[in-house]
Amino acid sequence: MHNVTLTPEYDNQNGWQEILDTPAEPTILTGDIRCDYLIIGAGYSGLAVTRRLAELDPEASVVLIEGDRIGNNAAGRSSGFAIDHAHNLRAKSFADAQAAAIAGVTMNRAGLDYLDATITSHAIDCQWVKEGKYHAAATSRGEGMLDNFAESLDAIDEDYSMLGATECQEIFGTPYYTKALHAPHSYLVQPAAMVRGLADTMPENVSIYERSMVTSVEYADATAGSTNHTVHTDRGSASAPIIVLATNGFTEGFGFLQKHLIPLITWGSMTRELTDDESVRLGGHESYGIIAAHPAGTSVRRVTTPNNRLLVRNIFSFSKRSDFTSRVDWAAKTHRKAFESRWPELADVPFEHSWGGALSLSRNGEPVFGELRPNVYGTVVHNGVGIARGTISGKLLAEMILGHDSELLRQMLAKGRPNRNLPFQDLGVRINARARRMIAGREE
Repeated sequence: MHNVTLTPEYDNQNGWQEILDTPAEPTILTGDIRCDYLIIGAGYSGLAVTRRLAELDPEASVVLIEGDRIGNNAAGRSSGFAIDHAHNLRAKSFADAQAAAIAGVTMNRAGLDYLDATITSHAIDCQWVKEGKYHAAATSRGEGMLDNFAESLDAIDEDYSMLGATECQEIFGTPYYTKALHAPHSYLVQPAAMVRGLADTMPENVSIYERSMVTSVEYADATAGSTNHTVHTDRGSASAPIIVLATNGFTEGFGFLQKHLIPLITWGSMTRELTDDESVRLGGHESYGIIAAHPAGTSVRRVTTPNNRLLVRNIFSFSKRSDFTSRVDWAAKTHRKAFESRWPELADVPFEHSWGGALSLSRNGEPVFGELRPNVYGTVVHNGVGIARGTISGKLLAEMILGHDSELLRQMLAKGRPNRNLPFQDLGVRINARARRMIAGREE
């Protein structure tokens, strides 16, 4: 018996979840059940591997267990950028490794295509729109980074367009930005609505249990004649011959990858709904997503369907247990400064929600994909490209489990694994975060 030593703790401040209708009461795991496939974690990877297993093996019983409510978990707390290539700008070397860059874009777009087909076929109402993303600069340093990014996109023959200061103001409703690069192939989405919709439209052979945090697990031991893995919750248990961990930074709590993952919290704040007068004062387009030119800068979303709101997201902090409460006031103050710098005419518009979302990175940028021990599989660590890469990783893992083959699957299997973290990991993250914010300057 392995006690799960690391589990998330969620609050009810996730703005994306709170502006939706209250979900139906959850089905909680009670009693002891058996199934053919058992998936832990209902984020992007967990939802994708569950759906694909059920699609490919329709006679099998597939069980998905989530510790909180779907939509209030990490997947529902993102900024809602479903991106096809680098979320943040990389160094010039990004243009040098052309084959790897093209393969990465192809992989991400396969994930977006699978999502697009699923959302469209089930008419999931989640504001899924192919609007692209803007990488925007507010300094000469940022403008230089945009130029470098454009060079890297030219090297892999990717579409984009450049905008000057006047065009930026027309779109964003603020003179704050001096230059922007628009990459057209990404999607914007209401993330909590999307993951709730994906869960609600699963094939009939899928059972989903929420608010069923796993507390311990018994891994099968063939030498002792055990063929099923069994997970325990406070009120029940589930057993299966095949188990998938889609638990991201919490995989360490299940006995794997100790000192190989970097668990972070990224922070966001969302305004109350803007009045008609405030919308006029704001001007600009009704919907857009901005990613700062500097990786440590502020991301911005304007969302007008069904609510007219602004969201800002910046800063991150180290937290193995996803402590979403102790630093939320600090985060909100930082967001307030970024918000008022961009839209001083809306300084009187308060934030209605401020929240954190869990993210897990690896020091060398490699994911976790494949078998962790006999018949225990993992799809973990998507390094900030969770919607696209998490989805395709989950889909491919299901196909691997069932013996399928493809070029994309071979590419995933060829990837490395996270390397070991350096000592004093939490201190290193804090120093890195502070240094990046100082360098970002006005981009923050």
